[in-house]
Amino acid sequence: MMNRLLYMVAALVLFSGCKEEYDFPLRSNDVSLLVVEGVLNAGNGPTQILLSRTMKLDEVVQFKPVLQAQLTVEGKDNTSKPLSSAGNGNYTNPNLGMTIGTEYRLRIKTTDGKEYLSEWLVARNTPEIDSVTWKRTPAGLTVFNHTHDPSNNSRYYKWDYDETWQINSVFPSDYVWVSGSTIIQGSLPSSCWKYGKASTIIIGSSAQLQSDVITELPAFFIADKSEKISVRYSVLMKQQTLSKKAYEYFSLMKKNTESLGTIFDPQPSELRGNIVNIADPSEIVIGYMNAAKVTQKRIFITAQQANWSYPQNCSNILIPNHPDTIRKYVPIYLPWGAVETGPGTVTDYYLSEPHCVDCTRRGGSPTKPSYW
Repeated sequence: MMNRLLYMVAALVLFSGCKEEYDFPLRSNDVSLLVVEGVLNAGNGPTQILLSRTMKLDEVVQFKPVLQAQLTVEGKDNTSKPLSSAGNGNYTNPNLGMTIGTEYRLRIKTTDGKEYLSEWLVARNTPEIDSVTWKRTPAGLTVFNHTHDPSNNSRYYKWDYDETWQINSVFPSDYVWVSGSTIIQGSLPSSCWKYGKASTIIIGSSAQLQSDVITELPAFFIADKSEKISVRYSVLMKQQTLSKKAYEYFSLMKKNTESLGTIFDPQPSELRGNIVNIADPSEIVIGYMNAAKVTQKRIFITAQQANWSYPQNCSNILIPNHPDTIRKYVPIYLPWGAVETGPGTVTDYYLSEPHCVDCTRRGGSPTKPSYW
């Protein structure tokens, strides 16, 4: 997420209507900055770190993963735990076995011979998520977070989430096209699942309150008539506590990436996290490592509960069972049903657009997730 948001060009718009060319002062070595995303999970769960590089605005590639790096989590308790490559810049460990209150740091070695270290991080406890709720309005649906810490020790929070949603074909199929004019009885996937992740920074603080309570903090919004709630939707909310310094870093990042739009908005600030190149501390590294227990809560929302509709434009064409007619329409359209005058005797086929018959054509996976 960070590498797509942080490499921005600012333009000044003058009230007079005159425009002057502005050269944004970028250094040559700022073109491919290391981006580190993730949290060292101090709870009983996996840790995942994503390494990537920033890009030029005119580059066609949308994501530059850092491959074949070596990542290790080192503790002041003399522990050392490696993270394994899971592909596409992801590095994981199923359980770091960290101890709350102990200090840890992340070491990164890249294939170009550079070595990076995070600062020492105290592994922090995180309270459970009290609830994840939602409210429906004519414009869409907003999801909210609720939590509290009875010990009043947390105060600063960050949330991420994974989302899953089911999509169904408008016309479940009883017939499939093989090739040419051949259509046989069979079925295409009619239920699929799609996945997403948080695309914005979600943080909150109770530092100004007497009690460490977060109530109804807006996490994200789903616009009305979105595909996401066309059948059934689920979000897995993930919560971690932050230090004050980490909270300030993510607050600044949020302003830099989400509040720019006019000359009255806050101007970009240079982001320096808590990760440095050992040999060259002046190198900018994007990201701020945190060590904390990650708590989770999953909720489900159905289209019926949210009074949700997802309109789709799907044709319903009836064609005769004739080879020339089938070749004309298929596979531009796909068969889903038929008119039979007797067992195995088809006189006509019902057709529709492929994405209305086969849910994989809408980018879904036919494999139902285990938690569904």
